[in-house]
Amino acid sequence: MYSKLYPLVRLFWPAEFEMRQHLEELGRLEKLPQPELQAWQLDQLQRLVRHAYENVPYYRERYQREGIHPEDIKSLQDLAALPTITKEDVNANLDRLVSPNFQGKLYPNQTGGSTGQPMRFFVEDSFWRWNIAQEFRGRCWYGVHPGDKIAWVWGAARDMPSWSWKRRLRAYLNRHRYLNAFGMTEPKMEAFAQMLVRWQPAMFRAYASALSLFARYLQEHNITGIRPRMIETTAEKVTQPQRQLLEEVFQCKVADSYAARELATIAYQCPEGGLHVCETRYLEIVSHGKVAPLGQMGEVVITSLHQYAMPLIRYKIGDMGTYQPSPCSCGRGMPVLREIVGRTHDFLVTADGQFVHGEFFAYLFRVQPQVVRYQVYQPDKEHLEVRLVCKQEVDSAWLDRMLQELQARFGPSMHISLRLVDNIELTAAGKHRYIVSEVKPDF
Repeated sequence: MYSKLYPLVRLFWPAEFEMRQHLEELGRLEKLPQPELQAWQLDQLQRLVRHAYENVPYYRERYQREGIHPEDIKSLQDLAALPTITKEDVNANLDRLVSPNFQGKLYPNQTGGSTGQPMRFFVEDSFWRWNIAQEFRGRCWYGVHPGDKIAWVWGAARDMPSWSWKRRLRAYLNRHRYLNAFGMTEPKMEAFAQMLVRWQPAMFRAYASALSLFARYLQEHNITGIRPRMIETTAEKVTQPQRQLLEEVFQCKVADSYAARELATIAYQCPEGGLHVCETRYLEIVSHGKVAPLGQMGEVVITSLHQYAMPLIRYKIGDMGTYQPSPCSCGRGMPVLREIVGRTHDFLVTADGQFVHGEFFAYLFRVQPQVVRYQVYQPDKEHLEVRLVCKQEVDSAWLDRMLQELQARFGPSMHISLRLVDNIELTAAGKHRYIVSEVKPDF
């Protein structure tokens, strides 16, 4: 009943009205053939670059120094002539990246810093409203609509209700329920599970690692009957073993939402499996300074088309990815990522310089029921430490087998140690880091 009244209850809230306008615009854009969508994106890019040149000191000075003028951008391919911007650039030039002519309210924020120093940035109101519209549009593909019940398995304290009466009321009205990924004890998981059996959420929004831990708890305790329409995973890459576990336990599809705090939603996975780049994000795959051919892996470089207070133009987010050469079978004109391979620091390096993606370990340990959690630490090219949290005792023969498989993959020159530990600390944002490497692969 509440979901049916939701549009009427919030009809006169300006933010809701603007969000719904964005939602309608996204519905129109996703139906466009790719050439028409690209023409729309080119127009948006030209406006953004012109705005940055005229109003943002950092971009004006850098473009002038490199002999670039907004009128030079006559095609999407011309965007590659603009320099990229990194997290370090943003932190070092924060004040000069904000438009002094912006009239609205600015909101300070920062990235979680789970892999290094947090990046500070500013956003405007429309940033949040576009993001909510993009999230709702993706959820609608699975039959989940504004006002439907959402169960969160989340860890960033600033995103969690502080449980003052106002926050409790807000969570109640929004029909949100939370399990804090910072403290997933068995009693808390049991209470959350029993509540969800009665409450029946329409969807989960969760870290894949945290929800997988909850799903294993449900399996082991034979708790069934929680049947959402979808699971939305975000903030970390969902592995194939995690996807299989979640779809088996909850009997619904997992939608990967590729997002970042500084850019919000970047891409959303449709029911047919295509990871569609949102129309308001122009995403390039760059290898060795050049735009990579379709299907080739490279660094992800993103331009956010509707962030005018502090534009992010050709921003290197720190991820690796590949574009899918063929369109998605769903028929939408939005470009499709074959996958986000992972953060640049999700790769390990063998002693002879070969790259090994961290998901190798996910496949290795998924068939080992003893392993609850793992973390791999690489201090240099010759050493690897694998930390394991096991739910039961393992003998020396089991450890020797694991070591042999690792040695076969990384070669005889790699010194590998296995450590059994009681716990692996989460990051400050409540995420689990599977890979911690001091060796930066050269892509």
